Amino acid sequence: MHVKGGTVIKHSDKNSLKRLDARFQTCSELQDLFHPLSPDLVAVQLSQSPLHGRVRVFVLGSYRFKVLETNQNLFLSGKRRPKPCTLAIPLTDAMEDQPYRAQGIPMPWQGLMGYKRSLSDFDLSVPARATLATSVIGKEALLERHAQHGGGPLMLKRWESSNQLEVQVELRRCLQQQLNSLVERDQDTWKPEEPDQLIDTVIRCFEAQNSQTMPIATREDRHQAAIELLHWCAKNGSKSLSMNELSAELHQSRTSLFKEPREHFACTPLELQRSIRIDRIRQLLLDPSRRREPGLTGVGAIASAMGFASRSHFARRYQQQYGEQPQETLSRSRDATDT
Repeated sequence: MHVKGGTVIKHSDKNSLKRLDARFQTCSELQDLFHPLSPDLVAVQLSQSPLHGRVRVFVLGSYRFKVLETNQNLFLSGKRRPKPCTLAIPLTDAMEDQPYRAQGIPMPWQGLMGYKRSLSDFDLSVPARATLATSVIGKEALLERHAQHGGGPLMLKRWESSNQLEVQVELRRCLQQQLNSLVERDQDTWKPEEPDQLIDTVIRCFEAQNSQTMPIATREDRHQAAIELLHWCAKNGSKSLSMNELSAELHQSRTSLFKEPREHFACTPLELQRSIRIDRIRQLLLDPSRRREPGLTGVGAIASAMGFASRSHFARRYQQQYGEQPQETLSRSRDATDT
C-alpha cells in the first residue's frame, strides 16, 4: 500500500489476484489512476457538487475487470486496446432520465455495452450514483470457453455488429452477483474456477436468443466533433479561448461548435473549458504535493496558473460547482497535511 496525492492505493499479489483500490475527488485524479491502462483517458464531470469516487482493479488470470463508483455524472473518453474483448457491465441500474450511454447512444434497457470489436476508441456517459464494471477478457480464452460449451454463431455475430446488448433479468442478476461477490469479499478468498464462471455467464448473455441489441453505426459528425473538443480542452487545460479562437483552432463553425457540447455535455464550449480547468485547480487545492512541484502556494497563484485572470470570477464559479469557496478546500488540505 502507498499514498499518492492523499489517495490510498492498495496493491496485492495474493493468489494471482492483483488489486488496485483508490479513491478520487477530481476527474484529474481519476485520469491519473487510469493512466497505466488508458493513458489518453479524458474524464469530465457533468453534474455539480463535490465528486467522490472509487476505482478498484482486479486481475484473475485471463479475466480482468475494474470497478468504477461515482456519486456524480461523468463522461469518459479514450482509446481502447484492439485485441481483448472489452465490455462495460452496470452493477447499478440507471434512472430513466439519466441512462448509461455508449458512443453517444443511450441504453434503453439493462444490459452490456461498449464491446464491439472494431471500435478503436470509446466514450461512456456514466450516471450519478453508478457502479460500473469494465471487464477485459482475453480473446483466446473467450473463444475457447465458447467452443467448449458448443456455442453457436450468435455471440460472434453480436460481437461484430452491435455495441449494446440487453441482458435478461436472471442473467443480469447472476452476472452482478458474481462480480459483486469478488469485489466485496476478501481478496485472498477467490477460487480458481471463478474467472471461468464469469466468462461462462458473459457467453450466456450473448447467446440469449430473445435479447435485443443496439447496432453501432458510424459516429455522427456532431458527436465526433464534441469528442474532439473535449480532448482538445483536456490537452490545453490552462488555455481559455474565445468562441472565435476555438472555431479556428478546431476548424468548426461557431454554430456547430456551440451545438455539439450542448447536445452531449449539456454545456457550452466555454463552460466545458472552464469545468476542466476548475477540476484541475481542485486537484491542486486538495493535493499539497502537486502544489509544491510548481511552487504554487495560494488560491490566486493556482487560479492564475490555470488561466483565470480574475480571482473573484474564479471563486464564484468554483462555489457554483462545489458548494464551497476555494480557500475552504485549500485550508482543509493543509489541515490534513498538518495532522
